[in-house]
Amino acid sequence: MKTSSDPAEAKRIDKPTAWACLAANLFTVPGVGTVAAGRKIGYLQAALGLVGFGLSVLGFVGILRDWGETGGQPEGMTPSLWVGVAGICLWGASWLWALASSLRLHRQAREEAKKTP
Repeated sequence: MKTSSDPAEAKRIDKPTAWACLAANLFTVPGVGTVAAGRKIGYLQAALGLVGFGLSVLGFVGILRDWGETGGQPEGMTPSLWVGVAGICLWGASWLWALASSLRLHRQAREEAKKTP
């Protein structure tokens, strides 16, 4: 059975490309570097990161709305705060996943460098 994320069929990565993919994963949208390396799982990482970012913004806007309605900082865990925290957690999970993918790319680049004379 053939799968799209089969490591045997993944394109070969050299060290400079692995560094570029790491930078793309950590400093832009998580998953972009993984996609650039030819791994389709990066699309899922990017989707998770974008959903997390969107929820974070939605939560922040909700907190500002709550603050404006009450005239002060709302007490307790409001629904807007929960949405924002959930978004931050989703984005953080996608960032860590992209970091793990980048480290895997570095390991593969190191192994490829050892194979070639």
